[in-house]
Amino acid sequence: MLSKSTLFVLSLIFSIQTIAAIKLNSGRGDISLVSKNGSRQIDATKISQEIGLSQDTLIITEDNSYARLVNDRGDTIFIGPNSKVTIELINATEGDFISLHAGLVRIMAKKQRKVREGRFDRVFVRTNSALVGLENSDSLILYNIYNNVTGALTFTGKANMKRVNRSHKFSAGERLVFRRSVKEQKIKFKFRTNNELQNFSMEINEVLFGDNLKDVSTVARGQYSATFHDSRPVSMPVKINPLQLSRLYSNRLLDMTVYSEDTDSDDFNIAPYPLVSNLMKPAEQVSSYRGQYSANQRRYAPKAGGLIDLVSGIYIPPEKDATFNEEYRVYEAREIGRINGSNGNFIAPKNLTLDPNRGFVVVNNTHESIEKQNQLNNLLKSNLLLASYKNVSGKKMTTAERFSSNIIGLSLVNQGYTYGYGSGDFELSKRGIELSLALIGNGSFRPFAKFRLLNENFETSAFSNNIERFYQMNLGLDYQFGHIFYLSGQLSIDEEPIVLSASSSIVSATLTNFIGEFGLKVINLDKLDLFARAGAKYNLANADDGFDVDSGIGFYFGAKADYWLNRASFIFAEFDYLAHSYSISGGGNDSDVDMSGAVLNIGYRYSF
Repeated sequence: MLSKSTLFVLSLIFSIQTIAAIKLNSGRGDISLVSKNGSRQIDATKISQEIGLSQDTLIITEDNSYARLVNDRGDTIFIGPNSKVTIELINATEGDFISLHAGLVRIMAKKQRKVREGRFDRVFVRTNSALVGLENSDSLILYNIYNNVTGALTFTGKANMKRVNRSHKFSAGERLVFRRSVKEQKIKFKFRTNNELQNFSMEINEVLFGDNLKDVSTVARGQYSATFHDSRPVSMPVKINPLQLSRLYSNRLLDMTVYSEDTDSDDFNIAPYPLVSNLMKPAEQVSSYRGQYSANQRRYAPKAGGLIDLVSGIYIPPEKDATFNEEYRVYEAREIGRINGSNGNFIAPKNLTLDPNRGFVVVNNTHESIEKQNQLNNLLKSNLLLASYKNVSGKKMTTAERFSSNIIGLSLVNQGYTYGYGSGDFELSKRGIELSLALIGNGSFRPFAKFRLLNENFETSAFSNNIERFYQMNLGLDYQFGHIFYLSGQLSIDEEPIVLSASSSIVSATLTNFIGEFGLKVINLDKLDLFARAGAKYNLANADDGFDVDSGIGFYFGAKADYWLNRASFIFAEFDYLAHSYSISGGGNDSDVDMSGAVLNIGYRYSF
């Protein structure tokens, strides 16, 4: 028979284990709860009483929704929209352990309760790229599945953070595997067997709060740290813009509504400056305010005072010439974007959007937006903030970027034409060089000019010939619509050989042509573009000494390949087949002329 003291101890142990709980007590919008026992969908606005959550419960929120969780010690966890969170361990003496698979959470963790030596009572969060531990702290943690960036922003207290590899045993992906079915109507998931979660919790506590800390960032009030690069530790904590910090602090329900910069209302769209005196003041940072990078330690910090994009996790630092604010000891960002005055979310500059991997991307192609895109992406790269920096720097230019850059080129040209006259056919080929210049446009239109200097390479020797060189010049305007198609209009002035049968001689005539061209991109690889094109050519009538050239029309088709050496230069090859008919008259030289043949143009072009 058990003594009263034994019964008291057993009941105490049992009560400690059952006290530990996490409950869903409020929210907004559609929330899915998925566990081993099944799944259920909840309209969070209709929650009338707390819903207990068991271990290994996957919580999924949709657009414009959030979930509010509380545990037995009084910690509060807000799960933002479009997020996936797993409750992995609920334990009163080992801390609560959750996994953030996508989206963002805001955790208001209270100070540790008194626990036995060797025990702890903290909240731990893990993603595929980081571990975060919180105690007596109000922090926002985000994870983007596309660039593998985990970020931590602290409002009060401190949060400890360390990067982990995706395949590390502490990684969230090592436990839960989930995917949507083909029709995306049902989520299939499973937990890998893991009976060591409590041991994991103890190990993680030692990694983040132990005596021998390595590559751990302590993120204090108003600071942001993130895993921008898989090969480096998390970035050194850096102060963010105090105005955005104040707005984000007030956004407890994690409203993620983003308004365009075109929105007129000041409530939705405000500048991140001036920094008035009643804003939250970030804690002093250890790293340089100007930003720093240590190749030996692999530690880096961007420039202080920038803005955070909560969706991608990317930190946008202030521009190079930003002014330093002595009161808040940050740089005042003026040209990198704006913020939502209601919830603090980042708003990209006009006609731009922020891609998790490519950085700023143009939405509406204009010269100003392309120029702004280049400036901001260079700013991100110089501060080592693009997760795919090497990939971005090595890729080719987009079509819109081409249409907003100056491009100069030099190439070798071979024109192999056959001229059919009433008296016979003549092989009158030309070879030489081409100098081309495409001028900066507005993202959709661009003017260009080409000049060719060609030497004669005639195979006909029965006729006298005093011509050594021919000049050709093209002036035109390209228009691209979409990312595949383009139209081109050109005015060309060409010197062409004319066979005069009456005098058995070859002379030159200047023909003025109007050209219309249509093209499309048929192959789009990492470094290779292949275009197909076709066009029509109409020459005006021209009166020359001893003969007249009547107007005529021709058609051509061909292809062009561009192979990019880097983002600024490429080699190209163009091949076109032309069939053009016109006639000459006067001085006994009356004849129809059928010109046909191919043009090959191979060269190098550089953008600036």
